Amino acid sequence: MIISKLKIDNFRGITALEIDFDQTTVVFGSNNTGKSTVLAAIQMVLGRAVGRRSAAFSEYDFHLDQDGQPTDAAPIKIELTFKETEPDDWSDAMVQQLGPVVGIGGDGLQIVTLRLSGRYDEAIGSFVSAFDFLNPNGDPLPANASALRRIQQIVPAFYLAALRDAAREFRSNGAFWGPFVKSLKIDPDIREEIEAEIAQLNQRVLDAHTGFDAVKARLGQSAQLVPLGGADDPVSIDALPSRVFDILARTQVLLSGVSGARLPLAQHGEGTQSLAVICLFDAFLDARLVGEYGEDAVPILTLEEPEAHLHPSAVRAVGQLISRLGGQKIITTHSGDLLASVPLKSLRRLRRVGNEIDVFKIEDGMIDEPTLSRLDHQIRRLRGSILFARVWLLVEGETDEVIIQEAARVAGIDLFAAGVGCFKFTELGIEPYIRLADALGIHWICVSDGDPAGHVNGGVKVVHWAEQNQAT
Repeated sequence: MIISKLKIDNFRGITALEIDFDQTTVVFGSNNTGKSTVLAAIQMVLGRAVGRRSAAFSEYDFHLDQDGQPTDAAPIKIELTFKETEPDDWSDAMVQQLGPVVGIGGDGLQIVTLRLSGRYDEAIGSFVSAFDFLNPNGDPLPANASALRRIQQIVPAFYLAALRDAAREFRSNGAFWGPFVKSLKIDPDIREEIEAEIAQLNQRVLDAHTGFDAVKARLGQSAQLVPLGGADDPVSIDALPSRVFDILARTQVLLSGVSGARLPLAQHGEGTQSLAVICLFDAFLDARLVGEYGEDAVPILTLEEPEAHLHPSAVRAVGQLISRLGGQKIITTHSGDLLASVPLKSLRRLRRVGNEIDVFKIEDGMIDEPTLSRLDHQIRRLRGSILFARVWLLVEGETDEVIIQEAARVAGIDLFAAGVGCFKFTELGIEPYIRLADALGIHWICVSDGDPAGHVNGGVKVVHWAEQNQAT
């Protein structure tokens, strides 16, 4: 069960947006185009506890016009649509458990649409929120709290932010580390034996360090002022945790540094910490997901900038690791290497124009499969960097690239900073690049002379193709 579509109205910096997802989807675009808001919206719907009295949204979640106030803002609406990927993809047991919230889409596939809304209620003077299931026509269905709980159990959403703090994630109460350290599967007799040995070792440490005797004596005097229980010796000092549970709660991961010394994760660099958290999540899915959420659980991983703090070679390794993760992956990135590691059809490009955000993707039929395969190869060769450009300057050869880039330098123009990607199109011809640029909402300019090479690789043919297809 995966998210097929997300629809957002008036949430944070987004007034209206509709985006569809595949099993793995990579969302990219310039800063302030709503990438992080897309991930946050999913987490808002699937990551909230049912029946919570407080509103799901804060005043900062409402989309505000200039000088606007949250109390006057338009209501927030976030809709998640889950859809079968093929007929009978959902088990009969799951459909039966979800009951009347399951509908049939226009293509005959089963769907479930869940909406989280928020608004300011003047009658009570507070922000309120509500969950609704919608039928295929978009009309609300009767409230069904059990179906909501079941949805959040079947498709648990996990969010990994760009700032992944290993010191926080590897605590005993961490979402992924906690289940490992809290599951006490030690035979009681063995546990008692271990704790007895710990008590002996603890006493040896205290006997060797006599400075604690004075502390115990002073603290023992407090029994005259406050009741400390009926024990003859009300004060004890543990140099070591006395219970196995306490030891497990303090378990930490050590990694060897460049000097060979083993150091806690928090003492390593940001890149190592970031990678460790991703690997921890992988281990959690492999070993603990079913136990925590049930056999039908299909996780949704929303991952923000997995390339953060990593060397480019490590980014490629992370891309391969993510591709092996189970469940649905929705990723935002600023890395060309990561973009180049996924199929072009899995990309969603966000572009903001004024107050509106457009979503671009390669629709079915836009580019034939053989051409798409060749474009995939070229994007990998160029390491995906051209996909971040706002404008493509398509030229015939390497000489043209050099001349144009040098001319821009002499004129004091930084093409990269201006969002202009200049590259040759001769490997594939001009038409595939134009089709790809149009699909992803990237403006393009073709520079081609009128010699025979220009005619073969574009030239006059480019003009004719552009006129026929009204390319701009």
